[in-house]
Amino acid sequence: MLEAVKYVIKENSENLFRIYSISKYEVLADMRDSKLGLFWNFANPIIQVLTYWFVFGLVLNRKSVDGIEYIWWMLGGMVVWFFISPCITAGCNAIFSKINIITKMKFPVSVLPATVVLSKLFDHFCLMCILTILFCFAGYYPSLHWVGLIYYCFCGVVFSISLSMTTSVLNMLARDTRKLVLAIMRLLLYMTPILWNVKNLPSILQRIMLTNPIYYIVQGYRDCFFYHRGIMYYKYSAFCFWAITAFLLIFGSCIMYKFKSKFVDFI
Repeated sequence: MLEAVKYVIKENSENLFRIYSISKYEVLADMRDSKLGLFWNFANPIIQVLTYWFVFGLVLNRKSVDGIEYIWWMLGGMVVWFFISPCITAGCNAIFSKINIITKMKFPVSVLPATVVLSKLFDHFCLMCILTILFCFAGYYPSLHWVGLIYYCFCGVVFSISLSMTTSVLNMLARDTRKLVLAIMRLLLYMTPILWNVKNLPSILQRIMLTNPIYYIVQGYRDCFFYHRGIMYYKYSAFCFWAITAFLLIFGSCIMYKFKSKFVDFI
């Protein structure tokens, strides 16, 4: 087990430039495929946010949460979802989408989930730039509390890589894995307290929701934006998050190490 984790971490650390280069190529290739290029990195999330705001903010008439207008409270959580969700859905196909490279050359397969997450991180930074401007207009100006976003962004990267490593290998073993992940992600948006307030639930259900690793990151972002309670305030969620992430990292590393020389056979 430790040997597998050590192998994966070593392979990723020794190929940092390769991870960066592949991620950069993926971002640029995606832009070249469309005439508007970078515009869609901003337009897609904005259209989705407006849709959710129309449904939940106007049609369902959601009130302010903890004195924060619903649209801004929602945006504080949706910015996380727009980063984590593509990482998970694309990360599941990280290995299978590179079968041409794997079959033609010796390639460090374990770096592929990291390349997907890094390319999506660029989109996340673009969206964060827009969100910062919008928050300034709303009166939520950047402060020292926003430094905590670095930690929560790191949490999102580690969790996404760990989960993508697991699902990408399982997807090679059974193609149904990707379809299952896509179905779960559609449900997870509404099961994660991003569009609604967890305080509306009974205490037992609240406790269950706080074990959701994605919601821990959502809480963290909102805390940096609005609440300013600090990292240590969410001890229970933090423990659950790192426990789940560590399990995914270890399990993903083990199956990656076990099948690293057999992916061509699976193809």
